[in-house]
Amino acid sequence: MDIKWTCCNTKLRFSCDGPSHPSQPTPDAPESLVGAQGLYNLRPLHYGPLKKPLIKEGIGLQFSPSSPWTDTSEWIRRPRIYLIRVTQGHLSYLTTVECTPTVVIGNTTFIGSQRTEDIDFFGGIPFAEPPTGNLRLMPPVPRLFNTADRSDTSSKLLNATNFGPSCIQTLLPVDEISEDCLTVNIFRPSSTVFKHLTTLLPVMIWFYGGGYIIGRSSRYDGTPLVTRSITRGTPTIVVSANSRMGPLGFPRGEDVTRKFEEGSPILNLGLEDNVAAIEWVKQHIEAFGGDPDKITVFGESAGAVSLEILILNDRIRGLAKGVIMESTGGIPFVSPSNPQANDVWNNFIAAVPSCRNKPENTVDCLRTVTTPDIIQAYNTAGLLFNTSGADWFPVIGGDLLPNFPSTFRPQRGVVDAILIGSNLDEGTLTAPQTINSSQPIKELILSSPLSPPNASPAEREVQLEKLEAVVKQVLDLYPNDPSLGAPFGTGNDTFGLDPEYKRYASVATDFTHLAHRRYLVNEQLLKARIPTFTYLFADPDAVPVPDFVNGIPAPGSLGVTHSSEIFYVFGDLEVMTPTARKLSSTMMDYWISFANSLSPNDLAGNTRPFWPEYSSSNPLLLRLDGRGTTTIRDDFHEKQTAIFNRDPAIFTH
Repeated sequence: MDIKWTCCNTKLRFSCDGPSHPSQPTPDAPESLVGAQGLYNLRPLHYGPLKKPLIKEGIGLQFSPSSPWTDTSEWIRRPRIYLIRVTQGHLSYLTTVECTPTVVIGNTTFIGSQRTEDIDFFGGIPFAEPPTGNLRLMPPVPRLFNTADRSDTSSKLLNATNFGPSCIQTLLPVDEISEDCLTVNIFRPSSTVFKHLTTLLPVMIWFYGGGYIIGRSSRYDGTPLVTRSITRGTPTIVVSANSRMGPLGFPRGEDVTRKFEEGSPILNLGLEDNVAAIEWVKQHIEAFGGDPDKITVFGESAGAVSLEILILNDRIRGLAKGVIMESTGGIPFVSPSNPQANDVWNNFIAAVPSCRNKPENTVDCLRTVTTPDIIQAYNTAGLLFNTSGADWFPVIGGDLLPNFPSTFRPQRGVVDAILIGSNLDEGTLTAPQTINSSQPIKELILSSPLSPPNASPAEREVQLEKLEAVVKQVLDLYPNDPSLGAPFGTGNDTFGLDPEYKRYASVATDFTHLAHRRYLVNEQLLKARIPTFTYLFADPDAVPVPDFVNGIPAPGSLGVTHSSEIFYVFGDLEVMTPTARKLSSTMMDYWISFANSLSPNDLAGNTRPFWPEYSSSNPLLLRLDGRGTTTIRDDFHEKQTAIFNRDPAIFTH
C-alpha cells in the first residue's frame, strides 16, 4: 500500500533499534535509503509538535521540537527538496520528520524554522558587525556573507531559528539584550507556496517605534501579515530590523560634538543602522526569494520619523520603491551641543564609573568599558521617555540630518509612492493623567527647540518671543471644554480626570502629529510630485501596544491612541473584537496591496472602499473604522493645525 507523506527541504532524523538492521540509514548517506520497494514523497502536512503521533498501518510519524544543534550527527541536511525511495522496513524506523528551511549566501548556510505550514522564518541574521569595542559609537560595519576570499572554501552554518537579542534599553521586560543586536528577521512564504511561483516576491521592511529609547523587532510577528498575503494571492516577504537606541544610538554632548567637528561620523548612529539594514536586505533578499527592486519600508512613530528623514534628505533613493509612515510626528530635534542634550549625556556618563571623571574624553572611554557596564549605566541613568526636548532623539548634524526636516525639499523620484497617516487620539498616550492646569500645555509649546541650531542669542530671543505669543493663541483655540478634547467624540466624559487632561491631549494630538503630517504632505511630498495616500485610523476598539503605556490609565481615557493601529497592521487577533478583526484584514489588504503595486487599491482580498490619492486640490483621506471605513476631507481641526504650520522655523518640523 502506498503511504504518501510529503516533506519539504528538510532534515530527516532516524532512530534504529540496533546496528544489526540490514538497511540502517546513515547520517551522511541518504542514498542508503534507496530500496526496491515503493516511492514515498515525504512532506509534513502540519508543522510544529503534534499532540499525537500520526499512526497509519502501524507506522508512526511524529514531529519533534528538537533543536538541529543537538546531536547533529543524527541529522541529514540537504538544502533542496528530494524524494527518498524506501521500503516498509525503513519507514518503521523513521521516527521524526521536521521541516527546516535553509538559504545559502556565499559560504554561509542559514538554518531557519517554520512558523506555520506556509511560513518560513529566519531570525537574528546580522546585517552589521557587533558595534562593540572600537566599533562602539561608530556607524555600522556591514556584515558580509558573500566572501571575496576565494581561498576560503570553508562552509559555515548560522542558526537563524530564533530572534536575536534586542538592543540595549531600559523599561521593557526584554528577554535578552546585547550590543550584538544589529540583526534582521525574515518571514517568507514556505516552499509549499514557492514551488508555484515563477517570480521574486515583494518585500516589506518594518522599523519599530519607541521614542528612540525602547523597541525590539521581536515584538512584531510578521506571520499573520505574510499569511494574509498568501491568502489573497499576492505572497509577500516581511522583514523586521533592530537598531541602536539611547546613548549608543544617538550620542550627544560637548565631547561628541568635538569628535563630530573633527570629522568623526558619530551622530545619529541609529539612523545609520536603519540604512544599513535596508542595504543588507536589498543585497541579499533575492536568496530568500525576495525582489530587491520591489522593497517597501514601513514604520511607526520613531520608525516612521526615521523613514521621513531618509526621504527628505534623499538617502533612501534606490533602496526602496514605497514608504509607509504610521504616526510620524514633529519631534524636538536639537543640536548635539544643546545644553539639555549635554546634560542628559553627562547624566549617562556619570553612571559609568570608569568614565565619569573624564568629561573631555567620554567617547574614547566608552569604547573601553564592558557591555555590562553600559547596561548598568542605562539602568542607573534612568533613560526615560519625556517631552523636554532633551531625550535621545536624532540630533541636527551630519549627513542624515544636517538641518531641521522642514528645511528639506525632497527630490522627485526619491521614492515612487507614499502611504501615510495618524490615529484619531494620538496625544492621549503622552498626556499626563494628573494634569489639572494649562501650565503643561504652555511647557509643551515652549519645549520646541529654537532654530536654526546655530542661531545667535538675539535670533533666539526673537523666536522665544514668538513662541510665547503663540501659547496664548493655542489656549484660545483649545478651550477647556471636555466635549472638544481628546479622546474625541466622547462628549463631556472626563474619565474621572481633570478636564485639562482632554485639553492637553487634543493639543498634543494636533501639535505633534496632525499638523506635522499636513505640513509634510502638502509642503514637501506633493511638491515633489510623490503619489501619496493618507489615512486617519479611528477604530473605537483599538488598544495601544502595552510597551508604550506608562502606568494604568483611566478606563476609556486613551481612545484611539498612539500605536493602536499596529495590532491591525500585523493581524494580532488575540486583542480584537470580531469587527476589529474584519478591519484588520482590510488594513492588511491595503498595506500588502501597496507593497505589491504602490497603490492600496488592488482587487485582491476583502471588498473595500477605494482609497483616493491625496492632492492639494482634493485633500481626501481614508478614515479606517470598523464601524465603516469611508473617505473624508482632510479639513478637521484646520484652524488649530494652521497655527503650528504657519511658521515651521519656530516649531522645528
